[in-house]
Amino acid sequence: MAEDFTSLLIAVGILLIPVILALPLRFWWTYRVGNEPEHVRYRRWVRQVLDAGEPLATRRQELDHLARGLPIDASRQGRIEMDVLHPLKLPHFMLLPVLILSPLVGLIGAIIFVLLFPLILAAEWLLIDRGILAKVVNIVMRFMHWGIIGIHRLDKGVRDEDAMVEHMHRLPTTAFLGLFCYLIVSYMPLPTWVGISFTVLLFLILTSIIVIVKAASHGELVFADTSQRRMQPMERLVDDILAPVVGLGLLFLLSRQLFLTQIGSSSSIFSDPIWFAGIVLIVLYSAAAVAIMVEISFFGLRSERVRMVFQNQMVESHNPVLYAFTREHDRMELNPLRSLKDHLESNGEGLEKSDTFDFEDMLRTPSTLQEGEDATPPQKPDLKKFETA
Repeated sequence: MAEDFTSLLIAVGILLIPVILALPLRFWWTYRVGNEPEHVRYRRWVRQVLDAGEPLATRRQELDHLARGLPIDASRQGRIEMDVLHPLKLPHFMLLPVLILSPLVGLIGAIIFVLLFPLILAAEWLLIDRGILAKVVNIVMRFMHWGIIGIHRLDKGVRDEDAMVEHMHRLPTTAFLGLFCYLIVSYMPLPTWVGISFTVLLFLILTSIIVIVKAASHGELVFADTSQRRMQPMERLVDDILAPVVGLGLLFLLSRQLFLTQIGSSSSIFSDPIWFAGIVLIVLYSAAAVAIMVEISFFGLRSERVRMVFQNQMVESHNPVLYAFTREHDRMELNPLRSLKDHLESNGEGLEKSDTFDFEDMLRTPSTLQEGEDATPPQKPDLKKFETA
């Protein structure tokens, strides 16, 4: 009994390794983004702009002026803005040790990715080129009684945008999905190699579909549920559905499997809790390696094409209007800007122009004064002349 309890403690310690390794990485990222008072002040200003519903591009000059006054260099500006838009939390840093363990899990991840990429291309052809995703969205809209509109994106005009932060922000969905698939299949009465093969197949199919959906929905499209007085960004829908299911499912499945190993009810080759915990880490980091390869290859090369084709399909079907959703104190306004079709055709240009009149604009304005002439205040008009007239 004591040996079983010791094995359980060792297994729990192994499962906590990603969390322990993530803590120093989380502190390092906080230091790299900036935790000095001036960095906190700039972060607060960026948050105020976003909370007001204004894209960063509309306040670019003001933010740059504030950053120069603190002072904050352009690279740190970009990191702060990207961290506000795409915050990296502990689950993100739990996956970074895969870079250290890449010789061990890189081969597994590479083999799975070689199988995955053709499936992603096939999913792109089916869902995007054949228009299946647009048809599914139309069915969901009719069934849920939703409308569709466009909301102006707020991340337009980030200073020195670091695409790696956005890639890192998407990693947990794919990585934890792989572990979730493994734990689900491990409860099925399947032989070892059949279970491994089925796990890989399930992971490949789900990942290829999710990757295409996330790339296609990364834009201005928003579901409008007027009866419930709410709006649901399309790009957040996948995460909002998967996050609670996968998160709570992982906690339940891991706890249940450890409990089964303790009472001796697990008849699989992973009946030993220490061996089971080690396999869990290998699966997690292998899925993280696959997620990194997907981000570098697909999202770096083909995601823009997928997004534009899908949005054009939705424009042809619904011709949604692009709105600016702004807030001033407690007053919220949904102001129409133009059709989403015009917005896509102009590549988002024309909405970020600021009408502010700064000191440099004043200096460039021509003056009516002659050189050497002093500026004098205007004369006060004689009101009696108007009364007699």
